[in-house]
Amino acid sequence: MSPLARPRVASDIVEEHFDELDALWEHREANVFTPDWTLAHLASHEERAEAHLDGLRLSELLGVELAREKLTSGAASAAAAAAFALWESGDGDARTLLLEQFRTGDPPVRDGIRRAFRHLPPAELRQPLLDAMAGEPSVAAAAADVLAFHRSSLPPFDHLIGESDTTIVRHALGAAGRSRRLHPEDFARTVGHPDPSVRAAAFQAAARAGLADVVDACRGAAAQGDVIALAFLGTLGDPRDMALIERAVRSPELAPVAVSTIGAMGRVQSVPLLLELMADAALGTAATAAYKRITGASGVEGEKPFPPPPVADGEDENESLPPDPAKARADWAQRQSTLTPDRAWQGGVAITEGVMPVGFDDLPLATRRDVYLRLRARAAAVPDIELEALAVRQRTA
Repeated sequence: MSPLARPRVASDIVEEHFDELDALWEHREANVFTPDWTLAHLASHEERAEAHLDGLRLSELLGVELAREKLTSGAASAAAAAAFALWESGDGDARTLLLEQFRTGDPPVRDGIRRAFRHLPPAELRQPLLDAMAGEPSVAAAAADVLAFHRSSLPPFDHLIGESDTTIVRHALGAAGRSRRLHPEDFARTVGHPDPSVRAAAFQAAARAGLADVVDACRGAAAQGDVIALAFLGTLGDPRDMALIERAVRSPELAPVAVSTIGAMGRVQSVPLLLELMADAALGTAATAAYKRITGASGVEGEKPFPPPPVADGEDENESLPPDPAKARADWAQRQSTLTPDRAWQGGVAITEGVMPVGFDDLPLATRRDVYLRLRARAAAVPDIELEALAVRQRTA
C-alpha cells in the first residue's frame, strides 16, 4: 500500500497563522503587567499563540519563507513572530539570518527579535549574544537584556548606562537589575534622568537588585513632585510615607497618581480617605480601583447610566462603572475586622515583610509585580522570578 499523500498546505491559512501569532504576541507584550490579567489569563493567551506557531511549524518550508518575508517588514511584533518561526524551524540558514538581523537590522526588527530571544532556549543563543555584546551600543544592550533575562553571566556592560539613547539605557538598567549588578552611582545618575521611562527603569532595577538607598531616593524624589517616584512609593515605601502621599492627593496635578499609589501601598489606614474620594467627580474611579486593589472587593460600583452621557469629539467613552460610595462603605464594614492595619494588603491577601505571600500567583499581574519588587527591595529571601517570562515558568507553587 502506498503511503497517503500529504495534504496541500494552503498559503492563505499559513499567513493567517502568522498574522494571529503577530497580533497575539503584540497583545501579550502590552498586557504582561496589566491590572486586569492574572497568570491564568497570560497562560491562556500564550497557549493560543503557541497553537498558531504550531500551524507555522506544520507548514514547514512555506512557513519559513513567509517568516523570512515578514522579518524585515518594519514592525517589532512581526519580527518577533518571524523570529519564533525561523528559529524553531531548526534551519541553519534561517537562524543565521536572524542573528544577522539582530546585529544589523533596523531598531524595530532588532527589538522584535530581542523579544523572541527572551523566550527561546538559551543554550544555542548564549555565544552569539556574548559576541554581539562587543558590537555597537544598541546591539550590545539588546544582547545584555536577553542574557540577563535568561540569568546568564555577562561581561561588563556598565558603560551602556551612560549612553544618550534611552532605549539603550533602559535595556542596560534592566540587565543590571536582573543580574543584581546595579552600581549606586549609576542608579543616582539615572534616577534623575529627564526621560520618565528611564527613571522608572532605574527604580525597578534598584528594587530588583536590593540597592540599599532605593527607598530613600524614591521618597526624596516623590517629595519634590516627581510623579514616577510618587508612583513607585506605593511599591517601595511604608506607612511613614502616607502623609506625603495624602498631601499629593490634594494637588490637582499629582492626585490621580497619588490615589493609585495608595492602592499599591495597601494600607487599610487609607481606606477612609478612599471612601471619601469615591464621591469626587475627578478621583472617584481611581479611588474605587485603589480600594478594590487593597481589599479584593468586587461589586462596589454603581450601574452605568442609560442613556450614556455625551462624549466630546475625539474622546473615547469611559468603560468604567461609576463609583458607589455607599456600596463600598457597606463592603468595608464587612471586611474591616479581617484586614488588620498591622500589615499591607493586596487583593485581600496579607503581605508580610520577607515572606512570599500565599496566593501570590493568583494576584493580578501588576499587583504581583509590585509585591515582588517590594520584597526584593528589602533584600528579602524570595525566589528570583522573571516577571516577564512565559506564565508556566513564573509559577511559584
